[in-house]
Amino acid sequence: MKGNQRKTRYGRLLDNRSDLIEFLDSASLGQLLGFSRFLTVELVETDTQSLSESPEKNQILTLINQMILNELHTRHRRVDHREHREMLTYLSELGFEIVSLDTGKGDVSTRKVSIERKEDDFLPSLFDGRRLKQLGAMREEAEYSYLIVSKSYDAIRLGARDRGVSEQTLIGFIASLCAVGYPPVFIDNRHDASLLVHKIVQKVEDDNPRLYVPRPKSPTPIEYRNALVEGLPKVGAKLRRRIVAKYPTILSLAQTTSEELSSIEGIGLDTANRILSVLRDENGVSA
Repeated sequence: MKGNQRKTRYGRLLDNRSDLIEFLDSASLGQLLGFSRFLTVELVETDTQSLSESPEKNQILTLINQMILNELHTRHRRVDHREHREMLTYLSELGFEIVSLDTGKGDVSTRKVSIERKEDDFLPSLFDGRRLKQLGAMREEAEYSYLIVSKSYDAIRLGARDRGVSEQTLIGFIASLCAVGYPPVFIDNRHDASLLVHKIVQKVEDDNPRLYVPRPKSPTPIEYRNALVEGLPKVGAKLRRRIVAKYPTILSLAQTTSEELSSIEGIGLDTANRILSVLRDENGVSA
């Protein structure tokens, strides 16, 4: 049934140029792929004689395929060449380009996402502040950033014991990572880690996480304000608390300067500029 509905919808687009233009202006990558597949099937099923009478379908298909290619290029799905050989193999098969990434971009980087992957180097991070600074740098580089550990927690715990690290110390380290917004995702092997990286990027880039978190039935003004602030670039619950402590209203936040906003711990100047650009119109006047 859904297939027939999709076919009917795409067919209507071919009959209405204004609807087609509106669709192409706002379509997601998934929608473009669906339309491309529909047109490809249509052309394959068309006999040779009538194919020469449908040049417009060919032109639309060419345009859509170019749009898909452009979108994939601008997403900059890249993996650092220093990653493990298995990860490079898996991720390149999933469409990631192997490049040299700068410090702060993580091991995997896209237009919106940075992902740091740890394995045997997870425990040494306990004693190396520079590695933890990399996580802070990632937050400045990407709208979404994650920490993946491609070992099970049991394997990490046993490794800690062999190094003389107590389980209490290990749990405290993990708790600290959670407190600063980087709860480690433990996953047993590199293959599954690669699939997880791919799926995270896919859901973030397509703006379609397919997860519904219900809102309170009767939100208070403060809950509305908190939701609005947490919707700003790179702002989670912890950073939101710091922001509203200094700027208790949306208006006061919109009227501040980038320099003042970046004085809050966890907000760099680039992030401050992005937050204020969301709150203001193109002339820099608060909405």
